[in-house]
Amino acid sequence: VFMKSVNTRKYCLSILCILIGLVIGLIRPPGELTVESMRYLGIFMTAVLLLILQLYPAPLVALFACIAFVAFHVCTFPEAFSAWSGDTMWTVILMMIFATGIAKTGLIDRIAYNIIKFFPATYTGMVVAIMATSTILSPIVPNSYSKCAVLGPFAASVAKANNIKKGSRAAAGLFCAFFVPAAIHTMAFLTGSAMTFVLIGMMGDGYAFSWTEWFVCCSPWFIVNLVLTFLFIQVYYKPKEKLNISKELIHQKIAELKPMSSDEKAAAGILAVSILLWITGSYTGLKAYTVAALAFCAMFLKGIFTMKDFQDMVPWGGLITLVASLLSISALLNVVGVNNWLASVAAPVIIRFIPNVYVFIILLCISTYLLRYLECTGLATLAIIAAIFLPIGAPLGIHPFITLFADYLAMLVWNLSFHNPYYLQAEAVVDGLITHKNVVSMSHAYMVIHILGLLASVPLWRYLGMC
Repeated sequence: VFMKSVNTRKYCLSILCILIGLVIGLIRPPGELTVESMRYLGIFMTAVLLLILQLYPAPLVALFACIAFVAFHVCTFPEAFSAWSGDTMWTVILMMIFATGIAKTGLIDRIAYNIIKFFPATYTGMVVAIMATSTILSPIVPNSYSKCAVLGPFAASVAKANNIKKGSRAAAGLFCAFFVPAAIHTMAFLTGSAMTFVLIGMMGDGYAFSWTEWFVCCSPWFIVNLVLTFLFIQVYYKPKEKLNISKELIHQKIAELKPMSSDEKAAAGILAVSILLWITGSYTGLKAYTVAALAFCAMFLKGIFTMKDFQDMVPWGGLITLVASLLSISALLNVVGVNNWLASVAAPVIIRFIPNVYVFIILLCISTYLLRYLECTGLATLAIIAAIFLPIGAPLGIHPFITLFADYLAMLVWNLSFHNPYYLQAEAVVDGLITHKNVVSMSHAYMVIHILGLLASVPLWRYLGMC
């Protein structure tokens, strides 16, 4: 009976969402909009409502929206599924493969422990060591899950070896020291996450960044976030009593590492060459996806990455479907003319109520924070906020990078445990070191730190002609 009631509610809400979309789609097109534009808006609104209500898996909702665009003659099939064959999507896939291959060999563990051993054996020393290691791994490993999988168990081991109680502030500080740089600060590097390429793809045709250009644009935000995160951990989480951290654990972890295998040596060589080619891409002309493809071929030929890995370790049915569909939905905003119409309609209002980029950034971040309480998939929030604020930013001369970067990083809060998928994975690998209640304060602090980092970046962005 209960299941029948749940299904009835689900179907009723689904029908309501579809009816709202139909009403919007049948409205007479205002201004420069066409019949196809209104149909797009109707389908888009239906998808947004279904995502907010979490009636169906997010990848399926996004995929169904693309199918509906074709079925209702909003666009052609190639236009609706353009992202599936685009360089952005394949860059994301190849980056995931690259990170998986590097992690599989154990190279990340070796790099991490050999960095940590150089720091002093104090609580502050361990916080700095873990933050530094997570930061150094950021441009090397374009996968936050892999970084959390290595540093999370280590942080838990440090706490256990030094009698730091689970659920204590000291334990929460160690958790935040690896989690925030691995999941959030990593976005300051073009190769820090596959999501950087998703953001570039959402900017539209004609936008490209080299490794150096991306880091330069992110550097003020990165520095502010790194420094203020460390200070918050020191002030809020540092234990009152002095802790003497044992270095035996670190030496033990290094001793447990086996001699470098041929796969690990090959992975180290592939990693070094790939990083060099990514950094010098603006001089060599090699795109990020070309380097990632070459690295994949090298790993495949060496046997580091197998066809089974290709089938099992790449999330074809979930993340890939969701990202590709959302990229297509975002690209269609320009195709059907919705972006230009929103910009022209919103311009008078924007000039009156959003006088500059500072107000724009604050409103965007607050809107994203609020929407996260309604929408749980994350990437859907990114698409919704982008659809609203990209046209608003255009009359203000704001580069799409600013809008999308601010939007995505605001989306990564973990005020509720399920808000951030990286948080869920990090919590799972620390053996009960913390609970969400212990570390939610860091999320609240990050909401402010993120905005401060963005505001501090405005002078540089103005100098670069981005706003």
